[in-house]
Amino acid sequence: MSGMPALSHLPPAALNKTVAMKTVDTRPFEQSLSLVPPTLSRSYPTESRVLDSIRFPNIFTSATATMKTRYTPADWSQSNLDHYSDAEATRGVSERVRDDAVRLVGFTYDRTNIAQRESSQRLGERVSDITFWRSELMQELDRMLAETNRLNDSRRMLEHALKDTENPLHVTKECLYFRENRQGIDLVRDHPEESLLREVDMIKDCQARMKNLLDRVNLQLTRNRAARQDLEHDTMNKNHALVIDSTQHSLYNHSPAITYYPGIERVDNTVSVPETWAEHTNRNIQQSQSERSGSQRARQDVDSLIAATHQDMWTSWSSSNTALTHRLGESNDTRNKLLGHRDKVQREMNDLERHIDLLKKAILDKSAPLKVAQTRLEGRTHRPEMELCRDPPQHRMVREVQELSESVESLRIKLSEAESSLHRLAQTRARLDHDIGVKTNSLYIDRDKCLSIRKSFPLSQPHLVDFTLY
Repeated sequence: MSGMPALSHLPPAALNKTVAMKTVDTRPFEQSLSLVPPTLSRSYPTESRVLDSIRFPNIFTSATATMKTRYTPADWSQSNLDHYSDAEATRGVSERVRDDAVRLVGFTYDRTNIAQRESSQRLGERVSDITFWRSELMQELDRMLAETNRLNDSRRMLEHALKDTENPLHVTKECLYFRENRQGIDLVRDHPEESLLREVDMIKDCQARMKNLLDRVNLQLTRNRAARQDLEHDTMNKNHALVIDSTQHSLYNHSPAITYYPGIERVDNTVSVPETWAEHTNRNIQQSQSERSGSQRARQDVDSLIAATHQDMWTSWSSSNTALTHRLGESNDTRNKLLGHRDKVQREMNDLERHIDLLKKAILDKSAPLKVAQTRLEGRTHRPEMELCRDPPQHRMVREVQELSESVESLRIKLSEAESSLHRLAQTRARLDHDIGVKTNSLYIDRDKCLSIRKSFPLSQPHLVDFTLY
């Protein structure tokens, strides 16, 4: 047993595992020896006669199994270095924390004083802003009601002018109604119709502008009251805010009214920013100024609108009459051209009918020669035996029948074409007759119905225009 290694010479990990293992039979020596790494075999030489008679814990098997999980000396050294480095880093962090704590105490003290001083300054500026805008609001309230009692005469003039617009509107709509009785292709969206429609739209637009202006006059006092209420409400809010901000501006660190309000900094019930706040008050003032000048503008607009709408309606009236007159000329020229084409078509039909008769006679004239040729051919079919010879007479008579048949077929085709052409000419004449009737009806509507009621402008107007009627 002198050749067996002592347990105290084994590595600690191997020793711990050896104590926990069961004693097993290591024979035969060849199997146990095959499990021992070469390095262990060289370090602990054994002889088979010694091992055969000894029973000991399975250190070889355990060592072999743990070889896969053991650390190397390099790992051991690196672990120690890591511990040294971690300790130094931790001490460094602690030193920096202490230094930062000292600096933070000083920083927060200065920051607190600066923040309170800036807040007090901002509150003072806010009090000044509120005082300024409150003064502006109160001045505007004093100037609000200067122009609200001067619109009665202008209102009566506007109502009378609005009533007068119904006459030209009625005439224009009646012309459009008459022109709906045009027929066929003449029921077209032509320039007179577009002009009449524009005239209707223009008169309605004039009426709408007059009504809007009349509504504006009637609502001006209400709008002034609404603007005044906005100014009064804004002034009241400014007074309330001025009291609150003045009170907050007077607070200091030893004021008896101060206390904790945890989480108040997260409460945001604001509805505006300085820009929108000032814009709101400025908008109220501007709206009041606009309403103050509304009465004067309304009186000026009444006179301007009456003159402008009268001129617009007269211009549109004249334009529609000009368009109707021009359309009369076009319709009359077109009807005359249609009459000319209708006469030409009729003459062509007469000529074509004569040619149709000529074609029919030519077809009839080919009947006898065709009978002769076919009879000759049929008679020669009765020749006896070898006399049935395809001789030159036979060839010529066959060609004669073919030529006659072709001639008759050509004449019949041409006759069919002529009859089709005659039918188309008849249809064309019918269309021309219908279109001539349509044009005559359109001339009657535009000349005798529309322009006859548009000779004079139905509003008081010094300029009158005479229109030449076709």
